[in-house]
Amino acid sequence: MRSLITAVELMALAAGLAIAQGQNNALTRKESADGWMLLFDGKSLNGWEPHVGGDWIVEDGALVCPGTTAGWLGTSESYSNYVLKLEFRGAEKVNSGVFLRSQKEGQPHITGYELQIWDYQPAGYNTGSLVGSVKASPVKIIPDQWNRYEITAEDDHFVTVLNGKTLLHAHESKYVAGVIGFQCQKNNRIEFRAIKLLPIQK
Repeated sequence: MRSLITAVELMALAAGLAIAQGQNNALTRKESADGWMLLFDGKSLNGWEPHVGGDWIVEDGALVCPGTTAGWLGTSESYSNYVLKLEFRGAEKVNSGVFLRSQKEGQPHITGYELQIWDYQPAGYNTGSLVGSVKASPVKIIPDQWNRYEITAEDDHFVTVLNGKTLLHAHESKYVAGVIGFQCQKNNRIEFRAIKLLPIQK
């Protein structure tokens, strides 16, 4: 006999999903003790500013670029030296990026660095590269699943790690401080979550 899901079961399922989403956007006790900052609360765009467009929304505990228009989303605050951790999810050929030390005005890949999320960049600045500056070791993202980026930016020293694999270990000194941002390309849906930053004290 086919059973029906009760309202209580639906509420329990929703509560479990909410807890899981909250855990993705929360600091562990050790991270808090070590001085990590949570840049995305999993519920709102607090602390973030849209630029040019992009139609950014919060959905299921993630910052989402639906791909309806191009634009980018940046932090309200500027940062210089830090370790940045985040997760992203997109299709196999998704074209996006993480902006580092960019300015709020102008094109963020020109006023700062663009850390690539795209395995098919024509000039070879593929995922893990600082576009136009340093090329990363070859890698492929895991399509339609959560990928983990860890980026260290300390003075002119940059290290990028994707899913536990170090892709780039280089020195680049054009920019010293700016916002952190995410690129939104038309017809390229991408999601970001678990965005955490550890300032490096100098």
